[in-house]
Amino acid sequence: MRTTVVRAGHSEAMIAIDGWFSSQNLAKADTATIEAVTGRRREDLPGAELRVMARLDAGAAEFLALRDWESFEEPGDGKNLRRRRRTPARTAQRARAA
Repeated sequence: MRTTVVRAGHSEAMIAIDGWFSSQNLAKADTATIEAVTGRRREDLPGAELRVMARLDAGAAEFLALRDWESFEEPGDGKNLRRRRRTPARTAQRARAA
């Protein structure tokens, strides 16, 4: 699901998830994870767009089971293509499983 960072605190960020309560309810996410995925500092996170796997049938934010974070960044070549960056922790888990 497409996700937008609304606010970013020292330890938790507030995100809006498309398709979950019409993006009206915010969910908490780990700021350090979002910083690692996007390559941005905390103060630059609001407005950042990411993709994350989530349980959209969750009735509350703590049941979303957020995982597989990916960042969408515009490359500087002007072709308007999007580059994906996976969470380092998830990549390490996959390498250990192989």
